[in-house]
Amino acid sequence: MFLSAEDVKERVDGIIHEDTQFADKGIDLTVNKISRVSTPTELDFGGSEEKLGEVEEIEAEKRSAEDDYGWWKLERGVYIIEFNEEVSVEDEIGLIVPLDRLTVGGCFHSPLVIHGDLSGQPVLFVSSPGLNLKENARVSRLLVWR
Repeated sequence: MFLSAEDVKERVDGIIHEDTQFADKGIDLTVNKISRVSTPTELDFGGSEEKLGEVEEIEAEKRSAEDDYGWWKLERGVYIIEFNEEVSVEDEIGLIVPLDRLTVGGCFHSPLVIHGDLSGQPVLFVSSPGLNLKENARVSRLLVWR
């Protein structure tokens, strides 16, 4: 069974606003950074010639001087999401999935399965006509299965 938000809370550090992020099952995760891979990755069979692509952070821009938070204006393409929250699921299985509010606009990210600390970052696919994403936006949900 999937755990309630109260139970999932014990596995997450850095929650910004519980009232908004708590769901019936699980907790919504928020965007801290957006990056893109700027050079090709090279992979071989044995790993001796492996070369990971360089990652370039994209800066969020404020729409006006009075704004507290900026926006990422993402064109069609592939990006990497870094969450504000730190996740550690030791004795269960965690699953991070995109929220409907992301997918309804034709965008999605790869789901992540977690056992231990979250070490990977979801790959975000943005379709045409793009995605405007505000800092700290809720884009994903952490579900924990016991």
